[in-house]
Amino acid sequence: MLVLAALAGGGPSRAGAQAAEEPRPEIPVPTTELRLVAGLGVGPEVATSMFDHRLRLDVGIHAWTGVNGEAAALVRVLGSPANGLWVRGGFMYQRIPLDCLTDRATAWDAGLAYRVRFAEGSLIAGEAGVEHVSRPTGIYCNDSVLDAQSNGVRVNVAGQYALTRRFGLLGRIGVRTGQHVMEIGFLPEFWIGLAYEI
Repeated sequence: MLVLAALAGGGPSRAGAQAAEEPRPEIPVPTTELRLVAGLGVGPEVATSMFDHRLRLDVGIHAWTGVNGEAAALVRVLGSPANGLWVRGGFMYQRIPLDCLTDRATAWDAGLAYRVRFAEGSLIAGEAGVEHVSRPTGIYCNDSVLDAQSNGVRVNVAGQYALTRRFGLLGRIGVRTGQHVMEIGFLPEFWIGLAYEI
C-alpha cells in the first residue's frame, strides 16, 4: 500500500517536471511585411528578413505636401526573431516645395531597435538613435531658416494588432529633431495603416 502511494505521489511530479522541461513552441515570424499607411502623408512600405531573420530590410515611400522615401537595414544582435534587439542604420530623402524654392534634403541615422512579437501575431517595436540632416545649402524663406547641416535624435514607437494570421492594424508615432521642416524644424511622424504578412 505504501509503495502504491509513493508511486502515485511520484508520478504526477515526474510528469510535471517533464512538462516544465519541454521547450515552448517558437513564435512564427513572417519573412515579408507589406504595409499601406496614412497620416502625415500616404504611401506603401515593405520589409523583408533574410538569413534566419538576422538581417531586416525596410523601405517606405510617403507622399504628403512633398515626398519622402526611407530605407533601413537592421541587424539582430541579441535575442530571437520574435523578441530581439537590433542595430539600425537608415537613410531618408525628402523633397518639400516651399514658397521660395523646393527643399531637397537627405538624412542618415543610426541607432537601436527592439521588436517583440506575441503568439497571436501582434507586435510592439521601438527605435531610438541619432540622425544627421544635410542639404546643398542653407535655406532662408519667409523669415525662417533651415541650416545646410544639422543633427538630431530619431525616436519612434509602433504597434500592430493582429486581425488574422496575415492581416493586422498598425500605428506608429515618432519624431526626428534634425532640421527637416520650415518654421518648426523637427519632423513629426504619425502613421496608421494595414499590414499584410507573408
